[in-house]
Amino acid sequence: MIILTARQHQILELIVRLYANLEAPIGSKTLLKESFLDISPATVRNEMVVLEKNGFLVKAHTSSGRIPSYEGYRYYVDRLITKIENDSWEQSYEADLKAVSEIFLNRRQENFKMAKIAADLLVSLTGLPCLVFGQNNEEHRVADFKLVLLSNHQIMAILLSDQGHVENKMFQTLYPVEEDDLRQMRSILNSELRGITLEDAYQRTKLTIPMIMQRQLSTSIDFSPLVEKSIQQVKGTRYFVSGKNNLFDCLDQRYSNNEYKKLFNLIDGSNELFDLFEQRQDGIEVLFGQEFAPQGMRHLSLVTGTFTQDLSKMSLSILGPSTMHYSRMIVLMEQILKEFNQ
Repeated sequence: MIILTARQHQILELIVRLYANLEAPIGSKTLLKESFLDISPATVRNEMVVLEKNGFLVKAHTSSGRIPSYEGYRYYVDRLITKIENDSWEQSYEADLKAVSEIFLNRRQENFKMAKIAADLLVSLTGLPCLVFGQNNEEHRVADFKLVLLSNHQIMAILLSDQGHVENKMFQTLYPVEEDDLRQMRSILNSELRGITLEDAYQRTKLTIPMIMQRQLSTSIDFSPLVEKSIQQVKGTRYFVSGKNNLFDCLDQRYSNNEYKKLFNLIDGSNELFDLFEQRQDGIEVLFGQEFAPQGMRHLSLVTGTFTQDLSKMSLSILGPSTMHYSRMIVLMEQILKEFNQ
């Protein structure tokens, strides 16, 4: 891991902030003009070369200036999050924090509705889209697996969880199935699945159980779609997007129509995005385009705040360009998490 000197860290931080404000590559003259650094232009240039060699800056093709790389942004935001958590930033963003606190006064709405209100506020304050993801994290286990023969080529499978959730699905078979086959299938399913989590049951119905059925019955059925359906239902996923059209104001106009289409498909509630949110841990995190966006749209970032209450997980995310003002976004998100956790 590369450790920067205090001066290199200061220069990198200045370049990130100036690039966000000016939206142009930053050279040594601009850096000295827009800051209080008391060093020579030659020293600044030497430090910028070191930062570039270590992968934190990228030299722009059209000028002698530099712009932050993915590694530069990652270094900057990781330390910024720690700094904001440990320091007081109330004075810098007093109006923003007051607006957040006001919407939580005497709140009577449940968490997801409050998250939607908070998302609308973030859109009005920042001009950037905001995504809300909610999920019930109760653990369900298999209580019983029933099979009903509707015809010799059609079976209804019913899955009952230990929390009382019931899900069913129709299955077509390639070969005729008799009642005796059905009893053996049910015996195999329950002996393998009873008492285990739905997630483990999905893996077994996908891999292990078809092989057991094939060996014992010379036929097999993949019941994993029913288990997957049950998982999706018991998770109780809820999703909301506020200010989606604001993307057109903050994205690079060089993106193709196909890239826009891929991005909108992603944020409209795709499995890829839900998987991304499911992996988030409580707290604040910044993700960059190469970690979540379609290929070719790497100049995006996602500032995400996540918290868990009463087995329910909630994430709010501000979506925008990688040049967004991270200190403001992180302070806003930090305040929202504090309000939810009070």
